[in-house]
Amino acid sequence: MRYLIPILLIAFLVGCETVLMPARPGPPPHAPAHGYYKKHVYHYYPDLEIYWSVELGTYAVLQSGSWVVVADRPAILTPAYRHVVIKVDSRDPWRNHAQYKKAYPPGQAKKHARGKAKGRKK
Repeated sequence: MRYLIPILLIAFLVGCETVLMPARPGPPPHAPAHGYYKKHVYHYYPDLEIYWSVELGTYAVLQSGSWVVVADRPAILTPAYRHVVIKVDSRDPWRNHAQYKKAYPPGQAKKHARGKAKGRKK
């Protein structure tokens, strides 16, 4: 009798824990979820053909026909150049560079820029 009350109390507390803290919902380990892919955000500078990763803070620059990823901002990149925000599935958007170059030709970034254009009357 002396051990019955503590055993019942422990059983009650263990039962309350499983009721109050249910298992996290989600797919089982043998069948992972599919269909959702994280989008990576890049700023593409069409005039310079430079990609800046918002997530990583790195720049992808075209040098001598190949893409080089650098940590420091290229000296040629100044605030005067406009960028276009692109969201891609992979971390290397330069693999589809021909597609982005066609969609955003150099000198045309003003058409895709957000906000009011300078000099526009209300």
